[in-house]
Amino acid sequence: MFSLFFFPHHWNLCEDRHTARLILGSCPVRKPVPFGLGVHARAGHVLPSFLPIIKQVQQNLEQMPLFDHRSYSGKKKTSPHCKIRSPASSMDGAVRSVWADNFKAESRLLHQIAPAVVHVALNVQYPGCVFVHGNGRNHRDLTAEERYELIRANVALLMPLQVGIAVRTDDGRRFAWEFNLRGFDITSRKHARDPKSVAYLAGCGVDFSRLPRAGIDGYRLRWLLRDSGLIRARPSWATFAGAYHVAYFVTMMYGEKLPHSLNAFMEMARQLIGRPLYDVKRLAREHDRSCVGALSNVVGKLAAVPPGEGISKSKPAGTGSIMALLAFETLKNKLGADMEKYRHELCGLQVV
Repeated sequence: MFSLFFFPHHWNLCEDRHTARLILGSCPVRKPVPFGLGVHARAGHVLPSFLPIIKQVQQNLEQMPLFDHRSYSGKKKTSPHCKIRSPASSMDGAVRSVWADNFKAESRLLHQIAPAVVHVALNVQYPGCVFVHGNGRNHRDLTAEERYELIRANVALLMPLQVGIAVRTDDGRRFAWEFNLRGFDITSRKHARDPKSVAYLAGCGVDFSRLPRAGIDGYRLRWLLRDSGLIRARPSWATFAGAYHVAYFVTMMYGEKLPHSLNAFMEMARQLIGRPLYDVKRLAREHDRSCVGALSNVVGKLAAVPPGEGISKSKPAGTGSIMALLAFETLKNKLGADMEKYRHELCGLQVV
């Protein structure tokens, strides 16, 4: 058996005879919850619905203190996407930041180039993870089905913040967009988040105060990506440590919750973006066992960034997508036909 733990603002949610123990600081409060989250750890056994526990969590979020992004003055952490920098030029300038006011203009550009796109890289930023495995087992020891249940629980509860899309056309041109999404309101007690992740993203340049008033509605981005011809072009798709990126993308593009089973999820992903889906982290490890760690480390090891370019940290989703694209193109040249055997193997899901 195993249980799930929920950690925003020092909560601890654990199974105890169908009673959840909510710990806020040092003051435990016992509340009855139809938990139903225990499961025998065997392949193919899917967790029961976790919607009742999510409803309980959302109700109790109103008791939680909020992270004040306006008063954030802590030392900014270096983003794992942003360790390679150059004073001469920055890849930040290549990322097109998209909000509601320039969405139409950027949509016209995507419509123009989408039919010629051959490679797409995806990066989604979200306010952390609140459900983690809680029985002491190493993440590597979980089955793919158990990992998927954790992903499904987190994606159901936490809203996406940004979607980064980087593309390469058949004539060698590259474009990258960072779509800032409306939905998550940092001032709302009902919107779950991991405070450390929010502070980290604020330090990386995510404008939390602007998202609710100037962000893009998710359905508009969904319609753009479908109507532009990008999906129909059937390009190769890449991501880095892609389990959560692909899960959020599938949810957004279908406009519904993730299915209960891992197999159904992977089938939805295949129907949406086709078979050529690759995880750069997986490919890099097969190319060179020392090519591990954060995306910036992999990009540096591969020497994938063009000379004179630097990696900025002010657009985390956009920069993450363009770095994944550059790494994917480099690995495709190095691995050749060998990379085909790693299609649809996502790090954090089928592999760790």
